[in-house]
Amino acid sequence: MMTTKTIQTFALLAGVVALPALAGCNGDDTGSTDTATATMTATMTATTTATTTDTTTDTTTDTTTDSTTDSTSTTDDPTTSTSTTSDTETTGGDPFVFDDTPADQLTQIDRMGMPAINTAVITSKDAYNAATPADDANGDFVAEITANVTGLHAALDDDLIGLTLTPCAAAACVMQAAPLVVPDTLKLDLTGDAGFPNGRLPADPVMDVTLAVVLLDLNVHDAGTLAGVPVNPPANDKAFLTDFPYLADPH
Repeated sequence: MMTTKTIQTFALLAGVVALPALAGCNGDDTGSTDTATATMTATMTATTTATTTDTTTDTTTDTTTDSTTDSTSTTDDPTTSTSTTSDTETTGGDPFVFDDTPADQLTQIDRMGMPAINTAVITSKDAYNAATPADDANGDFVAEITANVTGLHAALDDDLIGLTLTPCAAAACVMQAAPLVVPDTLKLDLTGDAGFPNGRLPADPVMDVTLAVVLLDLNVHDAGTLAGVPVNPPANDKAFLTDFPYLADPH
């Protein structure tokens, strides 16, 4: 790399080189020529030294600076990543792991079919949770269901009558509820209309319908009667969506 100092030295050299020619034209003696030649030689030596020093210094400085900068940018940049390990390799493959233990080696600890049946009209809950719908159909829990429904009527019939509603007799209520709760399963008829107990729409008053089946004479009242009282809030406090997932936004 040539610096301003080097260019100035070459300009000085050009002037000195011209001196012998001018001296020759004027008939100068050999001493003048020798002096000029010596001066030129000394100047060239100085120029060569200066040029070499400047060039070496500039080249070394630039190379060192560039190398240091490149090295720093490559090794110190915290956002640079050279990892090629995929998520699958990191997590060990398939992120979904399913228990394939045979069902006969597992212990059933709970079950729930129709809402509130296990909660409200079953006394022997441990036995019920360990049982199956086949046990329900065999009538294993009908006696305690009948006893608990009778207890509900003893506690609530006066209130129902006070609302000008007609309660059913306990045994009759068990009979009209039996298709829903014996066996205690969720049932779905794809040829029927959607809505509880044939599936469940978000706005269905499920508990009101369940209580009506267990408490009211359905020859007198509709299964949706308690929803009109209402026993529970008549509607959600925020409108449901018309498209999937249908539930209202979190609030």
